[in-house]
Amino acid sequence: MKKSTLIVVVGIALVVIVGIVMVINKRNAGPTVVEDNTQIDLPINTIPLAERPVITLRPDSTGRSLDISLSQAPTEGELEYEMIYNASGKQEGALGSIFLSSEKQPIVKSILLGSKSGGGKITYHEGVTGGSITVTYGPPRLANGEAGETRLKESWNYLHFDPTDPVISSTDAKFHVTLGKTVLKKDSVVITMKTFGYPTMEGKVVAGPYGYFAQTEIKGSSQVEIKLPAGEHVNPTIYEYSGTAWKKLVTKLTGDTVSATATGSIFVVTAE
Repeated sequence: MKKSTLIVVVGIALVVIVGIVMVINKRNAGPTVVEDNTQIDLPINTIPLAERPVITLRPDSTGRSLDISLSQAPTEGELEYEMIYNASGKQEGALGSIFLSSEKQPIVKSILLGSKSGGGKITYHEGVTGGSITVTYGPPRLANGEAGETRLKESWNYLHFDPTDPVISSTDAKFHVTLGKTVLKKDSVVITMKTFGYPTMEGKVVAGPYGYFAQTEIKGSSQVEIKLPAGEHVNPTIYEYSGTAWKKLVTKLTGDTVSATATGSIFVVTAE
């Protein structure tokens, strides 16, 4: 037998032997155990407004970081947040956790709009225009196996104050604030957003909560406009929150929009 023919025969024999061994092992093996690592795709913004925590984003004195403030949240476990934002046409992000049981609320944390190297060098992201923030909190699973976590998401605008056009708006264009032309320096950063939940109050909330937050304190009054959702609303009224209490505002209804002169920073509309 030629050497090349012998090599071919030996090769075929080895393949046959390996195949027989695999079949025998498969027959003797127990059932295959598949670990379920599937992550539950949680629904977003399903719990009532009154049960949601109050979350705000305020620019720091430089406008390069945002201070996230959290109140009326659970006092156990942790809350995870994911911020996605646009910067010069690119998508950037920031992740973090807030341990609810170890700090007294309101809890404030700083979120850098940039990156930090291992050596401590900070690179700020330029051209930020706004984005979204998603929060997740609660036990992963309930006793019955269902998802126990709550997930909420809202969007925010990152705006630069222009005294020649002092109107700032929310991302959904349903909330507008006309500021005084001298209340902020030109290009001061202002954030507009929905604040997830609202500070405890009585009444039926039909619009909001909306808020605006500047890198420096705003003194004086502003003109606030909020568009109402579709449907009939009896006696719609704007309320503002100044940090300690709600205040009822003299409200004007024009078509499907309510307006009022205000001095607060968080607003809702109630109706009978």
